[in-house]
Amino acid sequence: MNQPVLFIYRKMKEDDKVSRAKNPKYESMSLEELKANMEKSRQELEVAIHNKNLLEQRKKLVERRERSHRLIVKGAEFEKAFPLSRNLEQEDVQNIMNQLQNNCTRKRISTQAEKP
Repeated sequence: MNQPVLFIYRKMKEDDKVSRAKNPKYESMSLEELKANMEKSRQELEVAIHNKNLLEQRKKLVERRERSHRLIVKGAEFEKAFPLSRNLEQEDVQNIMNQLQNNCTRKRISTQAEKP
């Protein structure tokens, strides 16, 4: 699970620079302790990135399930309104839906034309 980690560096301004002497937390640490601290931070970052990826995957799964459910419910409502649609081919269903859409569009256009 060794994934490459991208670090973005920016050039620090003179007043941004912090020396070890100015930070009491790191002042008393040896080089080995600093390296161990850096390694621990790197591992925590990798875990955080992994958890973020898992959450994104879970979100996509939930969205996909919600969409599937919505489509199934709408299809069931269509079959309920048009019982003979069970015997239709997919192409015929698409034609019917296009005709319904065209009728709705025509109605909207005609109502807008009537309103001066």
